[in-house]
Amino acid sequence: MTRTSEKRTAARYATERRLAPHVEEEWAEAFVIELRLLDVPGAALGAALAEVESHCAESGEPAAEAFGDPVAYARSLDLPVEPDGRWEVVKVLGPTSAQFLGLLLLGWGGSAVVLARRAGEVPSVDVTAGMLATIAVFGAAILLFYRFSSTVLRRVLDRPVASFFALAGCMAVLVAVPVLLDGVLVTLPAWPVAVAGGLALTVGTVWGAVQARRGTLDDPIVSPLPGEPQEAPARGSRLLSATVTWVVPAFALASLALTWLLLGR
Repeated sequence: MTRTSEKRTAARYATERRLAPHVEEEWAEAFVIELRLLDVPGAALGAALAEVESHCAESGEPAAEAFGDPVAYARSLDLPVEPDGRWEVVKVLGPTSAQFLGLLLLGWGGSAVVLARRAGEVPSVDVTAGMLATIAVFGAAILLFYRFSSTVLRRVLDRPVASFFALAGCMAVLVAVPVLLDGVLVTLPAWPVAVAGGLALTVGTVWGAVQARRGTLDDPIVSPLPGEPQEAPARGSRLLSATVTWVVPAFALASLALTWLLLGR
């Protein structure tokens, strides 16, 4: 095994090695993933993993022989899950929803301003049925994903290729809806639409950045043993959170810049 492969393996199994050094890494990883998919809190997950570690350390028996399949064993424990509260839904979906709405409004309003400037006209946005349908479809999709997130994530892990094409199909629907439903419902001045979009995008980005910095949505795996430190967010996890938070505003600014370069002259 090369040094790079060793580093990747160490990073992948860092939590399992720290909390359950006597348990097979692959078994512990599958066990942890399944409990995460079942929405088991970090404290309860850590306690369950500690029980497996204790048995394997004392008996010397592999976890696969003592407990069987990790997924089946995780499901058999029937551990308590995180309650779904209204505020929890807002915390999870709020930043992303605000960013997406801001991206759409800023794109529609900003494009209209650029095109009107080139034509010497008063900028306005023709709000079509497709635009409203796009917002409704995205809202429904994100709510369904939150409601059935465990099932969706399990399908993604089991069938990544099929999941990719399913996601591509959903994106194609979002693109096609405004094109097919092009009937104008109302015409609005473009500047207020663009400003509203910018504000929504800013609010969503700041909200998401604050949550990521404070670890509001973190649920670290906690060992029940006294003096055992909590699981610290991995560097890769922090980088992923930052990327998710800033990718939408970066895309919005890049789109506006491209529109200005191509159509604003």
